[in-house]
Amino acid sequence: HLEQNSRELGILLDAHCGQVKAYPYVIFSQAHFPYSVQVSFVFASDTGTALSSIKHTKGARQQVVQLHVISSVSNFLKYLAGSKGSLGAEEIRRLVLTLVMGALESPNPLLRCAAAEAWARLAQVVDDGVFTAGLAQVSFDKLKSARDVVSRTGHSLALGSLHRYLGGIGSSQHLNSCIGILYALSQDSTSPDVQTWALHSLSLIIDSAGVLYYVHVEPTLSLIIMSLLSVPPTHAEVHQSLGRCLNALITMLGPELQGNNTSVSTLRTSCLLGCAVMQDNPDCLVQAQAISCLQQLHMFAPRHVNLSSLVNSLCVNLCSPYLLLRRAVLACLRQLVQREAAEVSEHAVLLAKGNREELTPDANIREVGLEGALLTLLDKETDQRLCHDIKETLNHMLTSMAVEKLSLWLKLCKDVLAASADFTAVISVDTMQEEEGDKGDDASVLTTRNVEKSHPFTNPRWATRVFAAECVCRIINQCENANSAHFDLALAQEMKKRDSRNDFLVLHLADLIRMAFMAATDHSDQLRLSGLETLLVIIRHFATIPEPEFPGHVILEQYQANVGAALRPAFTSDTPPDVIAKACQVCSAWIASGVVSDLNDLRRVHQLLVSSLTKIQAGKEALSHLYNESASTMEILAVLKAWAEVYIIAVQRHKKHKQISKTNTCSEESVRNGSHSSDGLLELVCTDLGTLSRLWLAALQDFALLTLPSEFATQLPGEGGTFYTAETSENAKLHYHNSWALILHAAALWLTSTGFVVAEPDEGASNLSRPVTPTSMCQGSSSGATVKSPEDVYTDRFHLILGIGVEFLCSLRSDATMESITACLHALQVLLDVPWPRSKIGSDQDLGIELLNVLHRVILTRESPSIQLASLEVVRQIICAAQEHVKEKRRSAEVDDGAAEKETLPEFGEGKDTGGLVPGKSLVFAALELCVCILVRQLPELNPELTGSPRIKATMPQMLSEDGSRLVSAALVILSELPAVCSPEGSISVLPTILYLTIGVLRETAVKLPGGQLSSTVAASLQALKEILSSPMARAEKSHTAWTDLLRSALTTILDCWDPVDGTHQELDEVSLLTAITVFILSTSPEVTTIPCLQKRCIEKFKTTLEIKDPLVQIKTYQLLHSIFQYPNPAVSYPYIYSLASSIVEKLQEIDERKPEDTTELQLFQEGIKILEALVTVAEERHRSQLVSCLLPILISFLLDENALGSASSIMRNLHDFALQNLMQIGPQYSSVFKNVMTSSPSLKARLEAAVKGNQESVKVKLPSSKHSMNPGKNSLIQLKTNFL
Repeated sequence: HLEQNSRELGILLDAHCGQVKAYPYVIFSQAHFPYSVQVSFVFASDTGTALSSIKHTKGARQQVVQLHVISSVSNFLKYLAGSKGSLGAEEIRRLVLTLVMGALESPNPLLRCAAAEAWARLAQVVDDGVFTAGLAQVSFDKLKSARDVVSRTGHSLALGSLHRYLGGIGSSQHLNSCIGILYALSQDSTSPDVQTWALHSLSLIIDSAGVLYYVHVEPTLSLIIMSLLSVPPTHAEVHQSLGRCLNALITMLGPELQGNNTSVSTLRTSCLLGCAVMQDNPDCLVQAQAISCLQQLHMFAPRHVNLSSLVNSLCVNLCSPYLLLRRAVLACLRQLVQREAAEVSEHAVLLAKGNREELTPDANIREVGLEGALLTLLDKETDQRLCHDIKETLNHMLTSMAVEKLSLWLKLCKDVLAASADFTAVISVDTMQEEEGDKGDDASVLTTRNVEKSHPFTNPRWATRVFAAECVCRIINQCENANSAHFDLALAQEMKKRDSRNDFLVLHLADLIRMAFMAATDHSDQLRLSGLETLLVIIRHFATIPEPEFPGHVILEQYQANVGAALRPAFTSDTPPDVIAKACQVCSAWIASGVVSDLNDLRRVHQLLVSSLTKIQAGKEALSHLYNESASTMEILAVLKAWAEVYIIAVQRHKKHKQISKTNTCSEESVRNGSHSSDGLLELVCTDLGTLSRLWLAALQDFALLTLPSEFATQLPGEGGTFYTAETSENAKLHYHNSWALILHAAALWLTSTGFVVAEPDEGASNLSRPVTPTSMCQGSSSGATVKSPEDVYTDRFHLILGIGVEFLCSLRSDATMESITACLHALQVLLDVPWPRSKIGSDQDLGIELLNVLHRVILTRESPSIQLASLEVVRQIICAAQEHVKEKRRSAEVDDGAAEKETLPEFGEGKDTGGLVPGKSLVFAALELCVCILVRQLPELNPELTGSPRIKATMPQMLSEDGSRLVSAALVILSELPAVCSPEGSISVLPTILYLTIGVLRETAVKLPGGQLSSTVAASLQALKEILSSPMARAEKSHTAWTDLLRSALTTILDCWDPVDGTHQELDEVSLLTAITVFILSTSPEVTTIPCLQKRCIEKFKTTLEIKDPLVQIKTYQLLHSIFQYPNPAVSYPYIYSLASSIVEKLQEIDERKPEDTTELQLFQEGIKILEALVTVAEERHRSQLVSCLLPILISFLLDENALGSASSIMRNLHDFALQNLMQIGPQYSSVFKNVMTSSPSLKARLEAAVKGNQESVKVKLPSSKHSMNPGKNSLIQLKTNFL
């Protein structure tokens, strides 16, 4: 009964915890070291008093007093050991020894256990080898001399406890002596009690000794096996202690049991033999020890344990009437399924099919498998530890096998949820609000239960059904990480046709909806919560899956009535607040999912939220008094959060539809239908928007108060806030933290939709059935309150939104959700979408800098690309606000000082007259820091400190990920806008950094892409270059010279990208670099690019590129030259014309020798002709005739006669049509030159006449169609790729 005594001792120690722990923890924790000596003397006197009390009591009372004293001493010593304290004087040790020594030989086994514990704790506190040796020697002497059972059991346990608390190394010198004595005692067949205590002590020594015990493994194992075979099974306590020793040995050997040498194999065989002997023991506790040993063996040497035999043993004892045996079975099962869930399940089913009579009827494995048997056991079990193990086992099995055994798991969950004793009550759900056509759907869901066969689960408890609903959610999440066909109906049906064994979750959608409905409409509140959560998971995963049979629709549309019927019971007057809160979340998710497209269906779900809003408006009278104020706060905030989500989605859909309608080429009917569905939701929400806006602002004001630091607690309202009381403020904080983010976003949307100009508070309330009880923001509750001006009201609301958002972003915790961070950033974006808030930010530079620093911190601490992009968008808006402020100040100064000289006007913008940007006080510097952070993270080569040299290093260009490209592009947009925030002198300070980063991105990402396309980062850097080069600061008088020098250096840097650096060659995209040069030529003043050295190098780059054989590269080069040739300033365009036009003409004259073979070469010739036509247009009048006479022969050479036209390829025919069309335009325009060429060259005239004759019937049809089919494609392509020019 040693284990029972130990448990009783634990209960007793817990009972004395309050008394015992008070002494050491209260006194010693508050006393310094000198005072602890005094406390020790007090303890010594108390111990002496206890000894005298024990002597003066007799019988059972003496044992009770002694047990209390020993327990107190043991706890005190435990505290001293943990705090590294000391007992002090030698006298105290002697008193404790005297006290404990007498208890070690007490006839009460519980007292002996307590004394052995105190004996070891004393040695641990003293921490002296000599003292410990003395204690061990006392026990040795007693064990050698004493023959009574009491002394031998007490001192044998004392030896084990010494090793337990001193560790193997600390007591290694006595290890051999202890083991020898305990060996002898464990073989004393005359006293089973002595054997039990000795073996238990030996197990403690094995656990504590660790590897030091390795030399004793074989004799100990032999002792265990011999004892198991020789000790009668009736002595169950001895067998239990043997099992503990065997378990400790297996744990000590650990992974070494996997070895294949002879000695290890012998040890492993002995362990398995011991387990087999214990399995055959009739005592349940011995069988539990056998299972525990096999569990350890399977952990360390799984290949050597017969899994089939082990699983069979577990299944046989799965429903044992003995709790400890069931615990051992489930603990072992939990471990097995973590590694071999499928094998364990298969072995269990094979056992059941084998008609094993050992299986109890309760373990219905044959019908429902091991999974179902565990669910059945979970429903019947009451032990919390065992229930936890069952759930963990099922969760591991679900994780491993749910996807492969999808139908089985769904059937089990459905059977558990459908086996309700009061299912008929569910049928009474009111469906009168549904249309007649929808009633059939509801009825089918509610009555399908009646035609099914009886379930294997009989009236399961609500906790089991809650677990089944949670399993459904886990199954959905598991399928999300598996095959994509689980959420693609068309693909799932196709794969199901190929192989009927395939099974996918989307094919079970009806069952999922039904299970969620059954749980959501149950009488148990916990099950209703689980059912609503399941419904929410279903909506989020299946809302966007299209219906293959009905294009334009989704598969969840057919379940609208079912979802509505599942939600309506949650909005009745007697529903608990937590259920209403979850139902509101499901409602908003359902509306936001976009599944409901019909306005009437939308209105029915919307009406549920309206009823909740009406309840809130009614005030405290409408709220249930069965729950505390915190529950009411949770309900109110859940309703407001649901409305906020619906309003956000409604506004987003409305904006999206407006954008689509501007470019929509669909029929007028489709546009009208889309408008009806998108605007309908917004109209429904706008009906109650006046009320919602006040409630949202009130909730945000409450949240702002609750998040104030503790030092401001005295300034909080004594009666609480609008939706919470002072007494429940701590509990209410959690509810506000779960709801504030979406409410903040919705409130910001509402404020910006009104432009911060809102009507009187009473307006818009006529549509409400009841007045609003919470006071609106900035409106006093009493008639005598001070009336604020509209400007003050707007400012308060602005700072409320901004303050909450910034406070949250400043102190982001690790548990902050993505939803909250994203909603907060979106609220700031929305806030800065209108002019008035932007003016507040722009006029307060310190506020702008603080915001940028906060956003910089967000980017550093959150790796999510979506969060970083949202942060960059807010940064861009802050920079735009600063730009607007600077422009307004400049405009005001020019108006006020219109008659003054321009030189006398003050300089506005950062940098002022000096150009200095002070870190910490400069908005531009803060923005630069943030952009550098983004760019260096994506392109470390941009940081000279990381690359080791400030000069350009030759690195291979790289293609960034889609998210990385978007981040870099957003950072470049911000960089390009920074000069506009500076004064002319300030812009000179930041320009080198901006150019270095922009050109660096171009250089590091100029990857050659198929089709001659530009990467998104290159396009963004080119667009940023254009914005920078076009800046007014480049032309401002005070900064013009410096800008010109810096831009020339930047152009030189781009030209140097072609040249090898350090002997290495960079595989850069020539088109990207040529486009950058073209941007410089077209966007800067001529003096930047017309200096001979730069102009010559630019022309050389174009010449080199024209010689590249790739036709796509030549096409892009022609397009860029076409833009340069048309530049109005001759000083810029003429050098390029003189140097490059002749080579283009030569290439076009090769048409007779090199016919175009594909559309790419065709386009190349067409672009060349466009360049010649542009030359004709820009040429001086005296040179124009020469150019026309040069162009006409080239065009005529493209023509085909009547015979060749019929057999020509489509490429040559298109070239023929193109040339003929251009000739028809040039001929009338330059008629005299045209006549002269025709007269001087009869062959050209004949070829033209033949071509016109061949086309005389089809020219009117083919020419417009050719122009329509080719020119739009070309023009759109050119416009797309050169829009930055």
